[in-house]
Amino acid sequence: MDKLQAEVHKASEKLDEQILGPIQGFAYKNASACFQGKSGSRNRQECVERAMTPASQASSYVQQEMNLISERLNRCAETCQDDIYGFTSTQSAEQKARMEQCTNACAEKCTAVIPEMMQRIASNLKPLLPPTSEFTQGTILAAPEAPLPMSGMGGVPGMPPGLGGLPPPSAGSANLPNLGS
Repeated sequence: MDKLQAEVHKASEKLDEQILGPIQGFAYKNASACFQGKSGSRNRQECVERAMTPASQASSYVQQEMNLISERLNRCAETCQDDIYGFTSTQSAEQKARMEQCTNACAEKCTAVIPEMMQRIASNLKPLLPPTSEFTQGTILAAPEAPLPMSGMGGVPGMPPGLGGLPPPSAGSANLPNLGS
């Protein structure tokens, strides 16, 4: 279990540093541009909301992916409990040992899917990454193949379409860096 927690923490840190951070930094830079010039506070607020939508959408998507790992672990542990304890009300030392073995195997299975999850996140969030700038220097981010997408072109899986305008993953997604290591 400790290894799973460490791997999830490492993955979260890597995602925050190399994907979410640049997306959020670019969103804040774009939001600050809403205060340039003369426009009403309503227009400014709408501008800020539009600028922040990709960052909010990306954060929600990453949280959704992390929740899938947690749900997978919980389902596996529940299966262990059903298989080992069944409907008995007592727990023998042997059952407790088997339960610990089983839940450790569940944690190993979940740890093994983290690299795949990282690749999926990178692939799905690549369209939201800012162009090469001070936000992407020193990260895994190379210059994107296209500028930031316009709204209404798709969405992050599991999120309503049109929020932030994610196009479907391009054929070039196979060239993404390996985030899992």
